[in-house]
Amino acid sequence: MCGGGNSDVERGRQRCQKNAGLMWNNLWCSKDFSDVTLHSSDGVAFKLHKLPLVARSPVMSEAWKTPEVELVDGAPLEVAQFVRQFPFVALKNFFYALYTGSCDIIKDRRTAFHHFCTDIYSLAHHFQVQDIMDMSYLLMKNRKLPSNAVEIYLLAVEVKDETLRSDAERYIVSRRQDA
Repeated sequence: MCGGGNSDVERGRQRCQKNAGLMWNNLWCSKDFSDVTLHSSDGVAFKLHKLPLVARSPVMSEAWKTPEVELVDGAPLEVAQFVRQFPFVALKNFFYALYTGSCDIIKDRRTAFHHFCTDIYSLAHHFQVQDIMDMSYLLMKNRKLPSNAVEIYLLAVEVKDETLRSDAERYIVSRRQDA
């Protein structure tokens, strides 16, 4: 907006940004006015709001725009079917990141970290949410272990991500040379 160096204006801008973030967090926490229910592979129902889903994901936006789309609990069938492949913990963190722009991946220890990151990456890749893809990619890249490098490589091949594939491949080759 204004490029002036006025510190009061800058503080006001920062307060507005913080309040906007709090609003999305409050929406995530509140199930009031939710109009979509999606289910995890382990049967947990997520009551969500269509607005943040379509605002953040061009794939979800297009799915809802499709004429005569078949809806299941308020969600397009293809979205509901894809989401249902993932466990509660992955979906919880993906949707939270979708709403708020942040994620508590590190705090959640209910599943193997690398498997969890690949789930988040798969969801973000499918729904074309670049910032969540980037976040999960960096987490996978920084926490690579011999036990998860092949899984990351296979994910990269599946989703046709050349950068992720070559990074995992380099890691695997370097570990093999060290052995």
